[in-house]
Amino acid sequence: MNQDASEDAAEQARAQQEAAQAMIDDLRSRPPEPYADRRPVPRVIDVVGRRSGLPRPFGVNVTAIDGHLYVCSSTRSRDWVRNLLAAGHCRVERDAPDGADTERRPVLAEGQEAATALAVYLPQTGYRDPRLPFEPDAPVDEIAQHVHATAVLRLDPVEETTATR
Repeated sequence: MNQDASEDAAEQARAQQEAAQAMIDDLRSRPPEPYADRRPVPRVIDVVGRRSGLPRPFGVNVTAIDGHLYVCSSTRSRDWVRNLLAAGHCRVERDAPDGADTERRPVLAEGQEAATALAVYLPQTGYRDPRLPFEPDAPVDEIAQHVHATAVLRLDPVEETTATR
């Protein structure tokens, strides 16, 4: 790679980081939307970077489905997905009914559970991710054939133990 291409790539990475930070700042500046079953709401999730060990907050839509919370990605290669899986825990900012942060444990959903979450979430995004080998409004059975390549994480609550109370 020549120096111009390297500088262009670095500038593009900086621009992406600035855009992501602007989105996080915007989400933090407004009241959090309450959860409603089967409707995505934006949240900021804090996780530790798998290589850096530094805080890596990111904005993402969280979808409540039958009492469980899910985050979805068209690919498992996104940094936030890999960071969540490596850390094994995260904090969802201003997520509790009283506005407090909640501690969560991300669990990779598979099979019908993942397909159902994608079938609920994707049609509401207003976006067709070109990485997906199916349409956003595809039936659950079709989506289920491809969940091995996607990332659907269920965000389970972290239970307090008597040692942490």
